[in-house]
Amino acid sequence: MNYFLLTAVLPLFTVSFQPSSKNKELLKRFYKEVYVDWDMEVADEMLSPQFVSHDWPEGGQKGPRAFRDYYTALRRAVPDATYEVKDLLADGDRVAVRWEMHGTHQGNFPGIDIDPTGQPITLKGVAIYRISNGSLLERWVVSDLYGLLKEVRELSRP
Repeated sequence: MNYFLLTAVLPLFTVSFQPSSKNKELLKRFYKEVYVDWDMEVADEMLSPQFVSHDWPEGGQKGPRAFRDYYTALRRAVPDATYEVKDLLADGDRVAVRWEMHGTHQGNFPGIDIDPTGQPITLKGVAIYRISNGSLLERWVVSDLYGLLKEVRELSRP
């Protein structure tokens, strides 16, 4: 009797989680098609309408539109930006990505008062994504902004 109950209930718990390997493939595709090819239609497809990045200001926009706005501003500062995935780890509905962004500092970063240097720059970081029903729902990002600012300031000195 107990065995029957366990086999009847267990599928309810396993169906709600995507396999980690499927989530890793989702993020591999996202980074290639969005952060290398800059195909924002793929971002529209893969981001949940409720997508939120917890490193953005609280109370701001959510979803693909907010994502597009954020990266439009970033690409004004670094028009040739591309992301390189260094590590990709998955567990259940979470995928962690260690990445590097490479590009040329050709415009102003929003909120940072440093003139463009015209020089190559690198930003390193880690992002953790939460996936729900095959869509990216949440993201937490930690990046080495100090290292980037130090690099940009050194490049801007005469």
